[in-house]
Amino acid sequence: MAQTEFPAQPGPEDGLIVSQVLGATCLIWLNLPQKRNALSPALREELRTALIGANEDPAIRAIVITGTQGCFSAGGDISTMKGISSVAGRERMQRAGDLMRTLIDSPKPVIAAIEGWSVGAGLSLSAACDIAVAASDARFSLPFGNLGLIPDLGALYTLPARIGMGRTKWMAFSRRAISAQQALDWGLIEEITAPGQALPHALALAEDIATGAPLTNAYTKQLLARHPLPLPEFLAAERDTQALLYTSADFAEGYAAFFDKRAPEFKGK
Repeated sequence: MAQTEFPAQPGPEDGLIVSQVLGATCLIWLNLPQKRNALSPALREELRTALIGANEDPAIRAIVITGTQGCFSAGGDISTMKGISSVAGRERMQRAGDLMRTLIDSPKPVIAAIEGWSVGAGLSLSAACDIAVAASDARFSLPFGNLGLIPDLGALYTLPARIGMGRTKWMAFSRRAISAQQALDWGLIEEITAPGQALPHALALAEDIATGAPLTNAYTKQLLARHPLPLPEFLAAERDTQALLYTSADFAEGYAAFFDKRAPEFKGK
């Protein structure tokens, strides 16, 4: 993979969410270190805004999400939950759902770079990313049951697809933490790095992804999101998508570059 310069880490005065553009990659920092990057409602709103901005920027080809101070996220901000009413709870979860739809429906590949803990809603966030890269000493758990709540931020939707129904139940019911190696074995993450190297590795991966055709990445995500479909319906969607891409400028460029024996320069058109 290409070598990518390690960016400066934001400080606590820089805001709950800090976005940095590195070439064709948008790096998004969760930046609430005094609460181990807990996903407060305010942080979630700012994260959604940052994702929308990255999604709408044609120069951005990949997105990386990470946490400051050696922790991805310790989950939801419990201090914001006291005395919450049913009406307020529904509104809170509606806005959380808006965030997850923005993340999962992003046309850009999204990579989670995980150091330290990815817990509760933090685990839900990383599981919703397309690819997760974690340091070997990272830890993962789904302890919503300790609060009398169900796993949220889409965890019960994304986790069965990643690790299977039985393992999702095991994590939700037992609330036990698992290691990065176990997370890799189960499919919760895709790659392990040395401690402190999850972000550089994720950025290098994003840089490689960014050289691919943007329309290919977007339509690949779109088709994968349609699982499970009956095979005839899926092949029909595949047919229609590929037929569209045959007419794209990027396919013409990729075709010409193949025979010219050069790297293609895709424009996302």
